[in-house]
Amino acid sequence: MVSGFSLAALLAVAGLGVALPPKIGTTTGFNLESGRASIKQVRNPKFSHFSGPLSTYKTYLKYGAKVPEELVKAVHALAAEEEAAKAKRATGTAAAVPVDPARDIAWITPVTIGTPPQTLYLDFDTGSSDLWVFSSHLPTSQIRGQSLYTPGKSSTSKLLTDHTWRIQYGDGSRSSGNVYTDNFTVGGLMVDAQSIETAQSVSASFTEEAEMDGLLGLGFSALNTVMPKRQLTFLDNIKPKLDKPVIGVDFKHHKGKS
Repeated sequence: MVSGFSLAALLAVAGLGVALPPKIGTTTGFNLESGRASIKQVRNPKFSHFSGPLSTYKTYLKYGAKVPEELVKAVHALAAEEEAAKAKRATGTAAAVPVDPARDIAWITPVTIGTPPQTLYLDFDTGSSDLWVFSSHLPTSQIRGQSLYTPGKSSTSKLLTDHTWRIQYGDGSRSSGNVYTDNFTVGGLMVDAQSIETAQSVSASFTEEAEMDGLLGLGFSALNTVMPKRQLTFLDNIKPKLDKPVIGVDFKHHKGKS
């Protein structure tokens, strides 16, 4: 303390403009005892993702600088892409049902094929790239309660002439047949000309799986076995309708969900 002046007055006269610490816990003098405070961090609901061009564009505007023409074009292009994505975006859910409720070792999901729709339950497999189904072309000896896809009952089915497929899995099971294209829907997402590999022969291990009507391969299309021309997988065909070409799986014991 300087005689005749308070510290605050002295600083004001000096023009330093120093802000003094607030008084804590008392109305006179300063309480310099330590304390603790916390501020909760929350997500900004108006911020969805970072965009380099857009952030740079806003910085130019903030400081009143002239925005380069190339940057303006980039921002406009991004805006157009976002609007197009919103127009294409689709949502839907499909239930995953355990093949054996007592053991969560495999799940099947309902799909529809054709017009009018025929419902089958398929095993989604990330390790293969063929979408094949039990069909009316199979001999009765290889069918044991499975639902069948019958191309002749669909007004939108088309045979891919001279196309065949044959696949063998790691456990030795195998299947083969011919190929159609038809409407195919999973959880509200539809492809109107998806290749449907119709089984003409399946191994005994598939025949014994009465609850499973085929497989839907989610692997890369380059692994598809259709000849003479490989076919795109369901996932590749629906990419334009997805925000990102990503698959996420979260199965919980006795919690068969979407």
